[in-house]
Amino acid sequence: MAAKAFEHLDKDSKTQLETLVETGRVSADDAVKGLRSLAKSALFNRFAGEAPATTEESAASARMKEFGDKRSAAMKAGLPKEVSDALGALDRLGEAMKNGSISQEQGTADMSELHKRLSSASRLMTRETLTGLTQEEDDEDHRLLNVVFGSKTKRFAEIDFGEGDNETGSTTYKIQSKDELDAEERLFAAGFKLESNAMARFAADFDIPGLGKGTMPAWKSLKPITVPT
Repeated sequence: MAAKAFEHLDKDSKTQLETLVETGRVSADDAVKGLRSLAKSALFNRFAGEAPATTEESAASARMKEFGDKRSAAMKAGLPKEVSDALGALDRLGEAMKNGSISQEQGTADMSELHKRLSSASRLMTRETLTGLTQEEDDEDHRLLNVVFGSKTKRFAEIDFGEGDNETGSTTYKIQSKDELDAEERLFAAGFKLESNAMARFAADFDIPGLGKGTMPAWKSLKPITVPT
């Protein structure tokens, strides 16, 4: 898996990784395990997005969409009018005091009154007003997210990639081993950078059991890079 991931790196990333190993800044073992960790993460991201949802996942996602729609509606509605009016008045008063169009004494008095007005108006800003959700709904939304993520993680962990890389546990479903995650951390700490979407291209080109290969995305990069031809 690490070798396949390496093949999909852009030339600059390949050279950088080879240099880190040659100069001893990272061990060859860390380079392999770190790449394998990145590869597994990319495969899981693809699986999570493309694998058909189970009945449980579909039901949870539908309910989460309802919560998302409520949040969007609350954002569009904006702050209560009393609050937005008080904030606007506060901004205008601050500008007037700054440019000297009112006296400092008058500005201080008006500021005190505005703070009282804003404090009173702010009492209207309940959690439901701002987010569209009650505390119970927000808690349920987080619980459902964990249901969906946990289900997808468990299903991914049960896939047999045929290389002995995919660890599973009876209570904890591991996508990457601790050794692999630690190696990935050491790799980036040594200066390795992924400046392109090479791992997404690797995952698309990988024949995931039950999914097959995906659609290869076009090269994208954070800076000019030299890509393999």
